[in-house]
Amino acid sequence: MHRPRFDLGIRNLIPDWKALFSRQHLGADLGAGLTVACIAIPLSLAIALASGVAPAVGLVTAIIAGIVCGVFGGTPLQVSGPAAAMAVLIASLIQQHGLLGLLLVGIGCGLLQVATGVLGLGRFVRLVPLPVVEGFTAGIGAIILIGQLPRALGLPPPDQSHVFSVFSHIAELAHQAKPAAVGVTLLTLAIIFLVPRVTKRVPSQLVGVVAATLATVALGLDTAVIGTIPRSLPLPSLPEIPSDLRLGPIVGSTFVVFALASLETLLSSSAVDRQASDQKRSDPDQELIGQGLGNIASALFGGIPVTGVIARSGANIQAGAKTRRSGIIHAIALILAVFALAPLIERIPVAALAGVLFSVAIRMLNPATFMHLWKHSRSDGIVYAVTFVTIVFVDLLEGVQWGVVAALAIAAIRLGRPRMAFRAVPLRDHHHFAFEGPLTFLSSLDLDGVRRELGSLEPGQCVVFDARDVTTMDASGVEILAGLVADARGRKLTPIVLGVPGAERAQVAAAITNAESVMVDDERGLSEKLGAGVAIVDARLRAGVERFRATARPRYTNLFQQLAEGQAPHTLFITCSDSRINPNLITSMEPGELFIVRDVGNLVAPASDMLASPAGAAIDYAVGILGVQKIVVCGHSGCGAVKALLSDDPLPAGLKNLHAWLETTEARQRLRNLPGSLHPDEVAKINALAQLDRLRSYPVVAEKLAAGELSLTAWYFDLKSGELEEWSTALQRYVPVGTAEERASAKRLVAHEGLHDHAAAQ
Repeated sequence: MHRPRFDLGIRNLIPDWKALFSRQHLGADLGAGLTVACIAIPLSLAIALASGVAPAVGLVTAIIAGIVCGVFGGTPLQVSGPAAAMAVLIASLIQQHGLLGLLLVGIGCGLLQVATGVLGLGRFVRLVPLPVVEGFTAGIGAIILIGQLPRALGLPPPDQSHVFSVFSHIAELAHQAKPAAVGVTLLTLAIIFLVPRVTKRVPSQLVGVVAATLATVALGLDTAVIGTIPRSLPLPSLPEIPSDLRLGPIVGSTFVVFALASLETLLSSSAVDRQASDQKRSDPDQELIGQGLGNIASALFGGIPVTGVIARSGANIQAGAKTRRSGIIHAIALILAVFALAPLIERIPVAALAGVLFSVAIRMLNPATFMHLWKHSRSDGIVYAVTFVTIVFVDLLEGVQWGVVAALAIAAIRLGRPRMAFRAVPLRDHHHFAFEGPLTFLSSLDLDGVRRELGSLEPGQCVVFDARDVTTMDASGVEILAGLVADARGRKLTPIVLGVPGAERAQVAAAITNAESVMVDDERGLSEKLGAGVAIVDARLRAGVERFRATARPRYTNLFQQLAEGQAPHTLFITCSDSRINPNLITSMEPGELFIVRDVGNLVAPASDMLASPAGAAIDYAVGILGVQKIVVCGHSGCGAVKALLSDDPLPAGLKNLHAWLETTEARQRLRNLPGSLHPDEVAKINALAQLDRLRSYPVVAEKLAAGELSLTAWYFDLKSGELEEWSTALQRYVPVGTAEERASAKRLVAHEGLHDHAAAQ
């Protein structure tokens, strides 16, 4: 459980803050910070332009976010600032609510992020389907690409940013396009994509913008430039809110910005964790606190909403950053750039920034992501496409909403529709319909095949509806099952409903007329309904094999391929031959984990026997060849072997081997030496414990025990309760396997013996 961080996580951040003043890693952080600053300058200017604010606002935002998020964030190597993924949303907010509305949205978003982080809810922000995130990112890339076309052509921006408005605007003013602006855009774009092929140490966006600016100045090209850049940072100020301001739409926009900014940040944090695997993992709650404080500060300084940015964070790691100091250094470098390089920044062509945004948008589009999703999951590809198309051609917020709705609808259909197998067993001439997964209102879509199959059967045949693998059932699912029974009865068939989950059994029984004649809980009840005999036993075995093929085999395909090369079990499990004991079932072990020896009464043959013993050979093989680390001897309640050993009643004639076993096994005399008042189940427990001494008589077992490579334990399975118990040396009795009581008693015993030894030494 997460404790609230009402101190904003400061107590946990103090060690990191102390490291800010250490000389350790100073050179690495300084180099990384300057590298990221070179990348941040052109990107911040370009993203501000795409967001519909003055380019200088982008620098202010990057400076404030770099410092505040760097100091308070939970991902030390993450660099925050204005993000391309948020640019279109911010531009839309400015059109709807103006700069005052954007400022309020930024403060509100920050407060929500801080509250989310303080309350420990950061992990829930990631509950957005990946196809929606990818479709959103690609949609933003497409809008940025289309939205910057007028600037790349040297045209004034349109009044509306919708793609249809942009295309209409370009068509009307195409005759005013400036070849110089087109040339600057293409030059910037070419350099950005060519420089990384030569060297990755130089920030390609900065090189592209500098080259385009020099070319514009040298050739005297007629193209728009950024214009005046303030020589100082603005002072923080609170806005004056007019009395007629409508807060409802602003509140709704605030939640959208909060969700998308937080998601973008946490996705970036995950990327940082992957790239910087040697660093401390990110803290999503602390990261949201840092982002929230950064958004509040950015809004107060007149900036735009910020997020953690994957591109800058990745560059920070690749440049060798070691601590959160590199992000702060990057912000300080931006401050110096504002003071020292303002005259040069003012002469950057707007078309060059359009080229930077084109490069960002092309990377965001990334059609390979859609092809990957479509190849591996058509449903994910559909969610991606719905999100992308709606964002680009309808509206940004509606795109996200419809993407989430599509993802939820597909998930509901996928999870709500059961898998069904139709099996006909010719030996008994009955049909078996197996349902797997949830049986809900969505399942009605899949019942046509069942009804068609029922319609093809001859009257008098038996139909089994197997619900053992149904995970859940709603009211519609109950009616569906009852309807199938009614359909079968209407066709003069004999329906049987097998294994309805316990929670829904009463509902199904109430929905079916004369339910007691139809419903059975297990294979035993099914056998009674179908009738006994060799044919039905064979049919049940064959049906079980088919069920294994349909359900278990696909799940274990890879494991079976590995086990085909050899086995490496960790436990030798010695238990009774009794059919009611299933070692893999009661331990939930996978194939290949247990080496199982089954013998009547779970008896271990003495190691000194001269005659060949199959059980003894298995023990030698498991311990000496396979190298198991544990041996479990498991007895059980109602053991027929124990009862036979204690009884003098004669056995049926003709069972020569069983008679010989009873006469020759020395276990009979040993068990009869126990007090006669003991219940056979108590004797079964003692018998399991006694087999441990037999095991210790095996040289290979004794050797492994002495080396600490093997452990022995006695277990007991109570058939009636289904409880598995283990002999506790500390408590000198059987206790449920793995209980806290036994562990605590063992610790107390060890502590007591330690004190006793210490006193004796004194």
